Amino acid sequence: METMGDNGQVMPALSLSDIDTATNGEPRIVDLRLAEALGFKKPRDIRPLIERHIDTLERLGGICRTVRQNPGRGRPATEFWLTKKQSVYLCTKAETERAITVTIQIVELFDAVTGGAAHPALAPVLTRADLDAIDRRARRIGQEEEQRARSALTDRALDRLRRGERIDIASLSAARPEEPAALPPPPARTREESMDLALAHLRALPPELREEGFRLMHAIKAHSDALKALKAATEAIDSPLDTIAEILEREATLIRQTIAAQAGRAGQGDRA
Repeated sequence: METMGDNGQVMPALSLSDIDTATNGEPRIVDLRLAEALGFKKPRDIRPLIERHIDTLERLGGICRTVRQNPGRGRPATEFWLTKKQSVYLCTKAETERAITVTIQIVELFDAVTGGAAHPALAPVLTRADLDAIDRRARRIGQEEEQRARSALTDRALDRLRRGERIDIASLSAARPEEPAALPPPPARTREESMDLALAHLRALPPELREEGFRLMHAIKAHSDALKALKAATEAIDSPLDTIAEILEREATLIRQTIAAQAGRAGQGDRA
């Protein structure tokens, strides 16, 4: 699918065709294509980033450079062909809105090339443009629904006037347009399925919302774990106390019976 970059331009998603297997004998992606996917306003800005981290990139698989001639357009340009590890590392340093999404895409695409798998499904993401379009559509639907309800109520009022009846606004409001049928209850899910669904929704959020969503999710999990621990501790405390109380009660009864028996024998001895 197509997504929006930081510069507001539409960018085609990464695909298997972006991974070159003929350069230096292993799968690589050219620096400018990675920059486009990350949403750099100027793709060539990725090259100063590469130069700043050249030592680390060298340790991650060796630097592969090629020189592209630019006939009539100045000096030749040096291209960098990046391995999977180098690409992922640069994604973490790019700090663009799409860095997380592109990191996932890079891993999936390189794995598909090296494993011979089919084209993987790329991670979904909602951009600001998508959210704005959803917001506009929601407002439009609300306006259309308001207009439909107003038209239906007006028709009912006019119909009463034609029959010579008084208009009762309260009764008109009660006779609302037919409501859609109730949706069926959501399917029952296991805890693992619910967690997977929640994670999928979180990954579809923009980065600034996704981070907050994950924080809330971790807080909810921590709260749930704390409640479980409290319940277990309470059960562990209650059970021994009940058992101890029963034991003490039995022991107290035995002590009372022993004392009574001894007292009885002592009385009999005195009488003898």
